[in-house]
Amino acid sequence: MDQQHIREQYQRPTAVIGGAGFLGGEVIRQLRTLGCGEVRVADREPWQGGGEQVRSFVGDIRTMDLAGVLAGVGTVLHLAACQYHSPLAASKYDLPFFPVNVDGTRRVVAAAKSAGAERLVFVSTNMVYGIPRALPLDEGHVTEPFGPYGKSKLAAERIVAEAHSDSFQTSVVRPGLIVGPGRMGVFTHVFEWFLRNRPAWIIGSGNNRYEMMAVEDVARLVLHVGAARDYVVYNCAAQSVPTMREWYEAIRKMAGSKSPIWGISAGPLKLGCRVLEAMRLSPLLRDQYLIADRDYYMDAKNARERLGWAPQWGGLDAILATFSWYLGARNGAGTRAANGTGTASTPGIS
Repeated sequence: MDQQHIREQYQRPTAVIGGAGFLGGEVIRQLRTLGCGEVRVADREPWQGGGEQVRSFVGDIRTMDLAGVLAGVGTVLHLAACQYHSPLAASKYDLPFFPVNVDGTRRVVAAAKSAGAERLVFVSTNMVYGIPRALPLDEGHVTEPFGPYGKSKLAAERIVAEAHSDSFQTSVVRPGLIVGPGRMGVFTHVFEWFLRNRPAWIIGSGNNRYEMMAVEDVARLVLHVGAARDYVVYNCAAQSVPTMREWYEAIRKMAGSKSPIWGISAGPLKLGCRVLEAMRLSPLLRDQYLIADRDYYMDAKNARERLGWAPQWGGLDAILATFSWYLGARNGAGTRAANGTGTASTPGIS
């Protein structure tokens, strides 16, 4: 898909639901680089990235009036989600996965159709596949999510699929773990182990490959899908997938660290997490610990064959860029990636 075609799709106002977050900031940066029309950001936090063509609407998709956000829009990019790091509850065990991801998506879809939008792209997750039966995971793989996050995303996908029509086109993007400057979470602990020369813990042997997606690649695919037609599910895969141990060792080398890398036996850890989860005390939940020592990566066949899209970042490059940003932020030189700041430049969106 050529850049001119993508640019033309976004000349009408574009709504980015959840646009003040990490992925949203990069999507909006790329939209502005394209020279698109007006961008409307709907999020619980205000958009702070500036820009004359960006309007911010503050609210929760579970309750906010979306009519003003979506009036006259051509394309809706629905990125908002409740994830394990979302600050929506005092405990991760009480996070509103279904109210946000399912009920919120139903409201966004209904409002978009009512407003006369032409196209809606829903960003889901690779967690809808569950335990892999074959690798790489392709779009035809059975969907058997085993935790509340993956289950809620699959339920939301079904709402999006059912809404598709000739006049209201919908599609789904399933990325892996999205990383990049400003996105930390569990990576903070890993980075600090190496920076403080402490033992770095890894689950199992560390020889499993778990896919990490550069935020630039995910945003670029979202924009491609928004300029396409027909209901299609698109995996968003990385250019290459390192083993867990490979990226640990790369971080250790970059940090000049003396930290040993020690493995934790996966079987006892999973059993312990299962027991602690029942007590609401586990540091990891089912979505996380069941695949912690497994290979988990995808094939982006639909994006490659239908859109001519290909990832430009490998997983190791993405995590090293994140670590580089973290070093700067740790030393007071970094900026927050959400709201359009702090991301590395992308090679292009064509």
